[in-house]
Amino acid sequence: MADVNKLNDDVLEDVAGGVLTQEEALASALSHAKLAKGDLDFVKRIEMDFERGRRIYEIEFYKDGFEYEYDIDAVTGKVLKFKKDWD
Repeated sequence: MADVNKLNDDVLEDVAGGVLTQEEALASALSHAKLAKGDLDFVKRIEMDFERGRRIYEIEFYKDGFEYEYDIDAVTGKVLKFKKDWD
């Protein structure tokens, strides 16, 4: 099983239909934030949406009083948008 904290080309090749799972999209966000899933206080949401003709995951999670918000490309796993706010 692939480590959900690392997203690489091997993982992307295994995705059916070329779309990441919610766990893989979260792994991309966590990698960018340099966090592990076990470090989080909680995950508020992971939802797929359509934006500007592409599928994206909108992800929100909390760690130590900070709210992290990500838009992740649902096909490539690339971080499209990132915001970190004290909540």
